[in-house]
Amino acid sequence: MFGRLNSPEQVFSYKLGAALTMERDTLEMLGDLEEAAQRPELKQLLREHAAETRVQIETIEQCFALLGEEVDDSPCPVTKALAAEAKANLKKADDSLVDAVILAGALETEYHEQAVYETLAIHARARGAERVAVLLESNLNVEQGAGARVKALTQQIATTGVATTPADEGMGATAKAGLAAGVAATVGAAAAAASKVAENKGKEQAHEAAEESLRTQPATTSTTSTATSSTTGGLVEGEELNDDALQDRTTRSDTRPAVDEERPAAGI
Repeated sequence: MFGRLNSPEQVFSYKLGAALTMERDTLEMLGDLEEAAQRPELKQLLREHAAETRVQIETIEQCFALLGEEVDDSPCPVTKALAAEAKANLKKADDSLVDAVILAGALETEYHEQAVYETLAIHARARGAERVAVLLESNLNVEQGAGARVKALTQQIATTGVATTPADEGMGATAKAGLAAGVAATVGAAAAAASKVAENKGKEQAHEAAEESLRTQPATTSTTSTATSSTTGGLVEGEELNDDALQDRTTRSDTRPAVDEERPAAGI
């Protein structure tokens, strides 16, 4: 274990040793979580990743051998803190919520481990240790696959219901699929109902706006009245009805053709 880090190579070896401690801590934590898990599919996921973690530990030890260095066991405070948090949350959680708590902690751990391997692979390649970089990237791929499986199960549980009940434990795959479909149908029906309410509300608002417009806009009939007066010979605005004007209007009226007499009777 290094007392002080004085070169990039020492930093790399220290972080590589911390990754080894990280995986050893994770392996121990996976066993505890599998024992606490309620769902069979979660137990299987944790069991499978424990087997993968054993291989990852061997891979890191092989990296030290390729570098010609002794295996270092630098501390990894992050995984110890994550393990402590997981245990504390499990003690607080009701038995029906245990799986959701486990998955939350597992996803946080997977993302941390992915970041560790990405950083190590970059620096291994920078120092010319290509074979070490390839091995570290293989560990990264394992963590990415495990993270994807944890995320998928987290989404499944969040969709069908976080809590488990005694009835859930004996529920088959077909029944669980039916439950998920029922939840989806309920959500879809609720969305359709909300859309219909919004549509009706929009129609009511449009109707109210039209009524308000009719109440507030003044009638605009002056132009029509003026035009009518012009065509029927009525008194035009500004025209004075004196004797000469009266005589002139009478003459025009007498000479206008009798249109009504020539128009055929309605309906013929």
